[in-house]
Amino acid sequence: LLCPCSAFENFAPESSRHLGNMSGPLPDFEEYRTVRVAVNDDRYRRGSDENGAPGTTAPTPATTESVAVEVKGDKPVDDTPEWAKNSKLIGPLQWSGYPAGGLIADIRRRAPYYISDWTDAFKTKENINLSLSTILFCFFACFAPALAFGTIFDSVSGGEFGIVEMLLSTAISGIVYALFSGQPITIMGATGPELAYTIVFYQICVQFDLEFLPARFWQGMWTALFTVVLAITDSCCLMHYVTRFTEEIFSALISTIEIVTAFINIVNIFGSGVSVSASLWSLILSILTYGLAVFFRDFKASDWLNAPIRKNLSNYGVIISILVATFASAGFVPWAEITDLEYLNVPSDFAPTYVIPETGMRRPWAVNPMGITKPFPVWAIFFTAIPAIGLTILGYLDQNLTEVIINGKDRKLSKPPGYHLDLFTCGALIYPPCSILGLPFTHAATVRSLAHLLSLTKTEVVQNASGRNEVKITGVLEQRFTHLVVHILIAVSVLATPILRLVPRPVIIGIFLYLGVSSIRGNQLFDRIWLLFVWDKSRWPDFPYVTDVPTKEMLKFTLLQLLCLVILFVLSRVREVAVVFPFVIGALIPFRKVLPKWFKEEHLQVLDK
Repeated sequence: LLCPCSAFENFAPESSRHLGNMSGPLPDFEEYRTVRVAVNDDRYRRGSDENGAPGTTAPTPATTESVAVEVKGDKPVDDTPEWAKNSKLIGPLQWSGYPAGGLIADIRRRAPYYISDWTDAFKTKENINLSLSTILFCFFACFAPALAFGTIFDSVSGGEFGIVEMLLSTAISGIVYALFSGQPITIMGATGPELAYTIVFYQICVQFDLEFLPARFWQGMWTALFTVVLAITDSCCLMHYVTRFTEEIFSALISTIEIVTAFINIVNIFGSGVSVSASLWSLILSILTYGLAVFFRDFKASDWLNAPIRKNLSNYGVIISILVATFASAGFVPWAEITDLEYLNVPSDFAPTYVIPETGMRRPWAVNPMGITKPFPVWAIFFTAIPAIGLTILGYLDQNLTEVIINGKDRKLSKPPGYHLDLFTCGALIYPPCSILGLPFTHAATVRSLAHLLSLTKTEVVQNASGRNEVKITGVLEQRFTHLVVHILIAVSVLATPILRLVPRPVIIGIFLYLGVSSIRGNQLFDRIWLLFVWDKSRWPDFPYVTDVPTKEMLKFTLLQLLCLVILFVLSRVREVAVVFPFVIGALIPFRKVLPKWFKEEHLQVLDK
């Protein structure tokens, strides 16, 4: 995966850059190598870290497993966090056996650290500087995707919510999450599956002649209820059974949805009734913005200028691309006498996007659950519970898959996670206000969360025995301050709607395409798909899934994942059955149990580890 601002790419070895085992990259370092030693440790055999937290290995039989650990001499270093050594509570992902047991344990586990979560950012000058640089970087890393998703939400919902709502949703979710979550490093935001399911739900509302926003209110309230139920029943423990097989398919689905949605919006420009000149310029703007974003992403690896300048240009490349394309359009449009170019659809003041057709006025902020322009039928209140189950599944997977990555053992986090507490925060404190205000829902966003984590990571460069530089993670500045301030700034940016109205819509579509294409990088499923088109095996990379697995088995595993991906994507696009695609995603977890019948266990250890 790749953040819109590429402060971190090409850092981890290719064999480990994937959703479940992405150990980097960090800024400014060209090399990161892990020492792999055989450790006969039950924590790794069951696919978990200390005290039950998930690791980067899949649940496997009780055999010696190869894991990444820090070594001193010939002995592994016990880097188990102090909270895990001294805790008498159940593990973060262990069943409690009683209602809300996992949630209560999360609260008790995190409570002693709450004050330090606010004070650690100011303990030393180094921490203050790191916090300030993280705030600046993560604000733009979160603001740009919010603009992109808001633009697409506006087009797929008939203008019922858009950029203002997306920015407000991001701000509210982030502030609440910073205050009450168990893992404040995780960043909330819109995701590809949420976008796809919003399209599905909007089409259902049109089909049944239901007002979208009231229906969305009830769907959100049902989702909040179901999510709270999941949180108090220790459902997060099911993540023990999620392996790389499911993670890669889910990640690939996110990328595919975003790329296809971007292309559909680009193609739709030519059928929107605008002039030929406006359509062509819109196409050029989208390509220009996408190209600039890619250029700045890769600029950090070039030889131009010096390292600090390259890093800054790369970190803020997305925002720079938006500004360059916007100014270019501002100069070209008057010269070319284009009068019908589309700009971002945002109100001139702080108000909702949707204009009620009957009155010509903007809707009130609080959605009337019983109907805005016509009565909302009682049967539909209960009907919306069905798509709410699907949305709950998507939120559950988005939330927990991201947290598994953030809380991985290789991250060197010293404070405990809070899986059940985070899910409860979403269900009890985030989904209800989003439903009441008619805002898009947010989930844990993997790329933005990694951006936040990596920008807070402290490292040092050491020399190994061969004299080569290696990067050692010395710790992470774990606190809530940066999360809170970033989203307060996003809330303030909602007031900048007069400025946002000057940005051409095709510019943001180009950024959305960039987000989708960039997320392909680091997903091993796509890496193996590319090998299908490289027939000269001598040019294949020297990675374990190539060298340690017969080619036939590797290709069979890849084609099976590709088939699952195609089925999921088709289900998400076919209106008559689209409502079931989250259930099929959930079915991939038990489906993984079938794979040992088709593949040898030693091959799965490499392909699905």
